[in-house]
Amino acid sequence: MTKPKNDDKLLKHQKLRYAEYYGMTEIFDDLYSKSQKGFSFKNLMNIIISPENILLAYRTIKRNGGSQTEGVDGVTIKDLENLTQEDFISKVQRRFQYYRPRKVRRVEIPKPNGKKRPLGIPSMWDRVAQQCILQVLDPICEAKFYKHSYGFRPLRSADNAIMDCMYRMNKSHMTYVVDVDIKGFFDEVNHTKLMRQIWTLGIRDKQLLVIIRKMLKAPIVLPNGKVTYPTKGTPQGGILSPLLANINLNEFDWWIGRQWEERDCKELVPQYNSKGTRHKSHVYRKLRTSTTLKEVYIVRYADDFKIFCRNRNEAERTFKAVKLWLKERLNLPISEEKSQITNLRKKSSEFLGITLKLVSKNNRLVCFSHIASKAKKRIKHQLKQQMKLIQIKGAKETIIREIQKYNSMVIGIHNYYSMVIGIHNYYSMATHVSKDLEEIHYQLYLSFKNRLQAKGLTKIGEYKGKDKGLLPYLQSQNIRYLMGYPILPISYVKTRTLKGRNKNLNRYTPEGRKLIHKQQESVETWKLKWLREHSIINKRATVEYNDNRISLFVAQKGKCAVTGQELDMDDIHCHHKRPWLETKDDSYRNLIIVGRDIHRLIHATNEKVIKNLFQLLNLSDTGLTKLNQLRELAGNSPLLKENLNLEQLC
Repeated sequence: MTKPKNDDKLLKHQKLRYAEYYGMTEIFDDLYSKSQKGFSFKNLMNIIISPENILLAYRTIKRNGGSQTEGVDGVTIKDLENLTQEDFISKVQRRFQYYRPRKVRRVEIPKPNGKKRPLGIPSMWDRVAQQCILQVLDPICEAKFYKHSYGFRPLRSADNAIMDCMYRMNKSHMTYVVDVDIKGFFDEVNHTKLMRQIWTLGIRDKQLLVIIRKMLKAPIVLPNGKVTYPTKGTPQGGILSPLLANINLNEFDWWIGRQWEERDCKELVPQYNSKGTRHKSHVYRKLRTSTTLKEVYIVRYADDFKIFCRNRNEAERTFKAVKLWLKERLNLPISEEKSQITNLRKKSSEFLGITLKLVSKNNRLVCFSHIASKAKKRIKHQLKQQMKLIQIKGAKETIIREIQKYNSMVIGIHNYYSMVIGIHNYYSMATHVSKDLEEIHYQLYLSFKNRLQAKGLTKIGEYKGKDKGLLPYLQSQNIRYLMGYPILPISYVKTRTLKGRNKNLNRYTPEGRKLIHKQQESVETWKLKWLREHSIINKRATVEYNDNRISLFVAQKGKCAVTGQELDMDDIHCHHKRPWLETKDDSYRNLIIVGRDIHRLIHATNEKVIKNLFQLLNLSDTGLTKLNQLRELAGNSPLLKENLNLEQLC
């Protein structure tokens, strides 16, 4: 059985790297630190509209898969790439100065239950504006968010949320759980309440608050063409919406936390361990023996949350209090039919596609987890649909392409709130995932065999491809081959051991970042600053060109790609491999960093100039080979040592 890689083992984090490139790391650290100390922020717009923050927003958005999706104006990231860096920055700054959001395009995404989830797609310019705001607000809010909320937060995942639930069941002996379902949470957020909550967090830049309110009130174009003007809600699909949703429910998190976990007994002397972490066990003992307070713990992922209680009485009291608080305090509607109290010893409770239940094992109660029944139906349906696509394809190339899609559904990357792909990667956190997927495998087996037998399905095959992710699965007895390509068995999986989240992981502290990735050290910080301050400014130097110029310089460790020598800052040239006049291509793969003389030699056609430059550079055979490759791509003939007659120049 194969065991997927643990996503918690983060070697690096791309967004951190981007912040380093644009010199925003220290600024974000400062915002986080001040927020922890309770500062009020009244001049955030200066940071939001800074060129560095705007360029960082561009870089982040262009890496997003949704950047190719059009808004109502038909603009995509491709249209922004062709702007010069100066034009791009000035356009964003002007939009903030007189901000008026464009209409949001509403699309409806099918849900597994047959219903549709409405998504709002802002225009590309509004997405850039939202990303600029998000980058600055995120460190401020992270300092204030509750420790047991996990959805839409950096360095937190569904794994962490499930692990937290298991801890409450296994270690804290919480046998009851309260579920309160909020009807259409994202569409029901009260704007007035939300703006007050933002103010309470210390975000008090009035210009920024006006802009956020305008974003919330942006008109929506429905699929039928009708335009509506929202009075409540944060549109799903907006870049800023997840953060605003967390701000709205953060007050609820802390209200629950202060009922017990964050409650303090002022008469007790605080106690700390050797690492400086405060012990709370004696506080909890005091609360249990001298008060009638309810012992409750919350675990929240977006608008899904579990509130754990010790007994039925406390659960019922909590259930009533929570429903009343959400209705009266946040003006959120409650679904009575979906809200319930569950005795975890008798019945399982579902959370993020996983069911949790306490089962007696070795004279103690242990949490057993399974794939939820709805999730199993969804997995079975999607695998069947993909199997049909494999069956109807005729050409070998298209069949293999569909098999690759099938395999990606089994082991690819999974996002709980999107299409269920990467079944093993996500659901392997369940303690009994093997049993659940064996059941699905048995149900699919006959269909699998009947549909693909005629196409040459075999048990024996030899995979010669380069995809290392497939190799562990080749040991399975249930592996099958079609046209020599392996079809991965859904049943070949092992439970992944969940580990508690490292509390020291933090994107906004130097100590926390060391646990996430190794800081970029191949290029000195002052050199990156010089590159940012000396961007290429001409009609051909687009924002995409300058962004990739920085990435390439770091990737090449500040050295020439041909000579391998470290470059002086005034000697850096960013060369188009295939001529820009022919391709208009500023992508990363079409650019390379070389020295000034190498750049001249790539384009040189004059024999005397070539000889002089060649003698000056004294290239090695390897360097000459690299140079000739670039010359050929540029449409020039390769250089041969024997044809240069260097002795004539001496």
